[in-house]
Parts: sequence; structure tokens; C-alpha cells
Amino acid sequence: MRVILGLFLSLTLAFGLGTASAEEAELLFTIGVHVEPLGVTAQGYRGGRGDYANPRLFAAHVEYLYGLAEVAEHHGGLLVIQVQSPFTAVAQSVGATVLADLASRGHEIGLHFHEDAHLGADSERLPPETWCQAMTEELELIRQAGVTTPVRYWSGGNLYPMVLEAASCAGLDVYSDWKDPRRQVSHELVIGVVPWRPAGGPDPDHMAIFATHDPAGPVIYLPTGMIDPQAFRLKRRIIAEEGARGWFSVLREDLLRSLEAARPGLVNVHHFTVHPGEFPLDLIDEFLTTTVDQLVERGLVVWATFSQMADRFREWEEAHPGVDPRSLGGF
Repeated sequence: MRVILGLFLSLTLAFGLGTASAEEAELLFTIGVHVEPLGVTAQGYRGGRGDYANPRLFAAHVEYLYGLAEVAEHHGGLLVIQVQSPFTAVAQSVGATVLADLASRGHEIGLHFHEDAHLGADSERLPPETWCQAMTEELELIRQAGVTTPVRYWSGGNLYPMVLEAASCAGLDVYSDWKDPRRQVSHELVIGVVPWRPAGGPDPDHMAIFATHDPAGPVIYLPTGMIDPQAFRLKRRIIAEEGARGWFSVLREDLLRSLEAARPGLVNVHHFTVHPGEFPLDLIDEFLTTTVDQLVERGLVVWATFSQMADRFREWEEAHPGVDPRSLGGF
């Protein structure tokens, strides 16, 4: 499959088969950045290995964020950087302006919410008001770190059926990156390129309501794209056996599948996610140079932050009131 997809993409790029016309679809694209909860959160719990209280680790990840932003900007792109209190609290305490700096350059700042790191074990048993309070605390720390642009997006809380209510209470309205953290895999019902408004919160064992569009829903969900869920589950093995380039081959295939699924007249979205220090910046630059740039030049791919994607979807909704976008393709 990788060989076939790679050959098709090579032909597309070499011979211009993908040149966009007024009748062809465009794919909105970005790179998300998950900044993990390394250290003690504002709510007193410890998350992840490592600690941003270590000045060397904090400085290294700040440098990586600046470097990654420069790579994206070189290609005309913008990132969505998702943070939480072990990082934002240190940034605020030492006067680091990295989030404010990147926001001023057009990159989006969002919330990455590892629920157990903020609410403890069995956080799914807590009421949405408690989740809302923790999310609000996290958003306030982002603002204290100097971010003045609106924070609308979050990732996380994927096992909590009332996460939509909690996030809406905190003022968030854009969501993505759903996966079952127990299995490290997405669900076939949420794989695609067309956004929608979930009719209810996620339940890994019963995802139908989350995958159902509700025109009055408070949250816009942005699917990751036509990802290969099995490859994602085997990410560590792929990298161990094939190196980081092996994983970027997977990302290339995901992008091609998303392009094939994109439909004219609909909002189509796709992104991939990295973590600070996870991949060499020159490898990301190479991927953008060899794969993304030419698609952008042909009008097939358009850089957009998550909020920009959501706003495009809102515009589509206004032009198509009451229409279920998921009934029109993109899967």
C-alpha cells in the first residue's frame, strides 16, 4: 500500500495531476504540537516523565518550539501549540514569552488537557463543573503566560462522555485528536476529513452519538484526516524498525488518503501532531519541502490553524443550514 500511494503522489506532483480547479476540493492543513504535562500541574497532580521545573528541559523545549515555528513559517504555515500547566506555570514564573511570541506571529495556542494530570485517577466520575473549573484554571495560566489571542481549542478528555459540556463551560468550542488512550487507537467512526458538531460526548465503546452531527451542538470537531489507525497504534514499532523517516512515510500516506477523500463544496481538514523534541526539525522541513509545498502550490492544500478551520466550517454551515456534512462524503 505504501508503494502504491507513494507512486500516485509522485505522479501527482511530477505531472500536475493534482492541480486544483474551481470544481476540485482543497484540504486545510496544519501541524499540531502536544506539550505534555511534565511535572506537577496547577491542580497538584503529577503527569508524564520529566519535569519542566528542570531549566534545561524547559529551555530545550522552548527552543524546539521556536525552531519548529520557523520551519512552518518558512513554508507559509502556522502551528497549533497545545499546552498545559507544568509548561505554562514555568513560563509565567520565569518570564518566558515563547507562547506570546508565537501567538503574535499567527500561530494558535490551545489547551492540551491530560485529564488525570489535572483531576486525578477516575476523573471520568467527576461532574462537568469540576472539569470546567480545571480547564478554566489551565486557560488562565495560558493567559498569564502572555497569550492575549482567544484560546478556543482543546485536545484530551477522550474517555469523558461529558467533555463537551465541560469544555463549553470553559469557553472552548473546537476539539480534535480523539483517540482511545487505553488502546492508543482512533475509532473508524471519527476518521475522515469533514468536520461536524458531535451530538454527544465520546464513549470509546459507543461512539455513534459522538459521530452524529447536531447542527445545534456547541463544539466543532475537526477530524485528523484519513489516518491509518493501525499504523498509529504501531507508531513506536514503526519508528524503532524504520526510523523517524518510516513514520513520515506513514504521514505522507495519510495526507494522500485525505486528499483523495476531500470533496468539492465541503470543508476538508487534515493535520498531524508532534511533541517538542520528538523529531529532528530538518526531517519536518524535508517533509514539508518534498510533500506539502508542491500541493500548496497547486492549490490542493491550504495552511490553516484549527480555529481558522472551524471558522471556515461555520461559514459553510451558514450557507447550508441544517445540512449534515457527514452525509455528503469525506470518509
